[in-house]
Amino acid sequence: MLEWAWGLCVDKKKTVLIVDDDALVLESIDLHLSAVDGFQTIRAMGSAGATSHMLNAQHIDIIIADVILAGSMTGIDLCQKAIEQYPTIAVIVITADPEVHCAEIPERGVFLRKPFGGEQLLEAIGKASNRAGEASA
Repeated sequence: MLEWAWGLCVDKKKTVLIVDDDALVLESIDLHLSAVDGFQTIRAMGSAGATSHMLNAQHIDIIIADVILAGSMTGIDLCQKAIEQYPTIAVIVITADPEVHCAEIPERGVFLRKPFGGEQLLEAIGKASNRAGEASA
């Protein structure tokens, strides 16, 4: 059964990799997405955890990554790597750092400043998914 949500045609659950160093942020985003039918979430602490999930996952549809992460990569680097591994992935970069600007994120990515609510998150997912679809076309 096809379902339309946030401008997306959802025919299966979308797998979302959520990457942050703050367990409360991971939990909050996970709770927002779990409350909406159509998402399966994977939580990762830091860039090392995210890289491990990316190596082991069959497919990831969406990555939501904080800019500043523990480990050897920033969230921006991680999103670039995700795009290389999953050409159709939707990318959302989040941060509370006022020094980070949207011009620094991958071209097809969506920038979301913390704190944000569930509705803003879903809008960002819709925009990122549309941009990913355009990039892969």
